[in-house]
Formats: sequence, C-alpha cells, structure tokens
Amino acid sequence: MPCNCNKTPSPCCDNIFVSNTVTRSQRGPQGPTGPTGPTGPSTGATGATGPTGPTGATGPTGATGPTGAQGPQGVQGIQGLTGIQGATGATGPTGATGPTGATGATGATGPTGASVTPTFTIGTVLTGAPGTTATADITGTAPNFFLNLTIPQGVTGPTGAIGAAGATGPTGATGPTGASGTTGTTGATGPTGPIGLTGATGPTGPTGDAGATGPTGPTGDTGATGPTGPTGPTGPTGDTGAIGPTGPTGATGPTGPTGP
Repeated sequence: MPCNCNKTPSPCCDNIFVSNTVTRSQRGPQGPTGPTGPTGPSTGATGATGPTGPTGATGPTGATGPTGAQGPQGVQGIQGLTGIQGATGATGPTGATGPTGATGATGATGPTGASVTPTFTIGTVLTGAPGTTATADITGTAPNFFLNLTIPQGVTGPTGAIGAAGATGPTGATGPTGASGTTGTTGATGPTGPIGLTGATGPTGPTGDAGATGPTGPTGDTGATGPTGPTGPTGPTGDTGAIGPTGPTGATGPTGPTGP
C-alpha cells in the first residue's frame, strides 16, 4: 500500500525519512502535491427494481353519451319486375236456371148479374212444388165468393246483405229449462264437388338492387371520465447498489531540498 504522510500514521513517514537519512528536524519544505488520481465511478450499480404495486380499483364507467342523429334513409332500390301471371283456372259449369213461375190464371169473367156487388174473400192459399203451374179457383155462392190459390214455390233468391247489428236489448228473465230434446240423426255427407285446376305459378321477378347505405350519423359526445381509482401501495425500495472501487492514489511528489 502506498504511503501517504497526510493520512498514514507517523511510523510510515518515519521509515521513509530514515531510509533517506533525513530526520524530522532536518526535513525541508513540503513538495508540491502530486496530481489527483482518476475519480472512481460516482454511481454504484443500480439496485434491482422493486415489485410493481397492485393496480388501483377501476373507477366507475362514465355515463353513455347521447345517441347521434340518424343518418338519412338510403335511396330505394329499383322495383323488381312483375312475375308472369299464372294461367286462369277453368271456369266451373254454370248452374241450371230454375224454371220461371207460371203466371197466375185470369179468372173467368162472371156473368153480368144484378146490381149486387160480389164479395171475394181469400180462401185457402197453398204452396205448390217448384216448376208447377199456379192455379186459382173460386168457390162459394153469389154474392159471396172465396178465391182459393195454389202458388208454386219459386227459386231461392241470393242471400241479402247482412244488416247492421241492432242495439242489444235488455236481457230477458231466464225461462224454465226445457226438457232435452232427442238428438236428431246426422244426415249423410253430400259428395264433394270437383276442385278447379290451379293456375301455374308465375316466375318470381328479379330482386331489386339494394339502396345505397346512408351516411353514418355523427358520433355522440364522449361520456364524462369516471373518478380515478385509489393509488396502489408503493413497492419496496430496491437494494442499494455496491460502492464503486476507490481510485488509485496519485504518485508522491519529489522530496524538497534539505534545509541548512
């Protein structure tokens, strides 16, 4: 280890001076200080980074901004072509026309009688079978006569339109429960008429082009930022880096001249 009399105990310096046959009382003025040795590294090695503290809790989500205005509607696509109309089904046979009711017979002209006015009273009125001839006969004794008629039943006319529903009348008193009638025999089911031919289905027209997409509406305002979550705890301090080595001691200056 180099000897430095400014820092080392006196025996070291005494040894130096003895070896040079110089005593303390004979030592000359101190020589100039030698140049300073190079400075050792000022910063020790960086300690390992402490573990990261836990992440703070996430703040609540800000309120959703208002919905942007709806963009304008895109242009309507071209309408597809109309499909070919299917063939018309065969027309069903026309029902037979019912016979026209016979014109009532004109009564015979009675003989010119006395000035007594005859009296005609409607006697019996009978319904004849459809298609038969209407008949009329007079009975009785003058001046009182009875006109008896037989009128054939006519063809059933079309059903009239349903009239408007009348106001609901007040509910009548509940009548006594009648005896259960005997269930009638179910009539035989009539034959089903032939089904008309179904017309061919026309081809489907081509699909029209899709309309252009309308522009996107403006973006809604950004919601307010939620409050910052609490700060996580500070991680532990890393270890102190090692102290750098001490720079070498500068060379000892030359010994000054011996005094008188």
